[in-house]
Amino acid sequence: MTGDAADGPRAAGEGADDAGNRATDADDARGTGSPIVDRWTALDRGWQALALGLGIVAAHLAGQAAGVF
Repeated sequence: MTGDAADGPRAAGEGADDAGNRATDADDARGTGSPIVDRWTALDRGWQALALGLGIVAAHLAGQAAGVF
């Protein structure tokens, strides 16, 4: 898999498959106080996108079942 231009420049030693997805030490040191937010920010962007997409589909299906959509 190749990186996108949106991933930003690669740091030395980073492979093409994880360019821009690696959390920095500053990100790890910062605690939000919420375990849910900490777990969400620890996820890779691909998993975040999948979870968000599935959440949107689930909300749409729930709305259809309730007669809202």
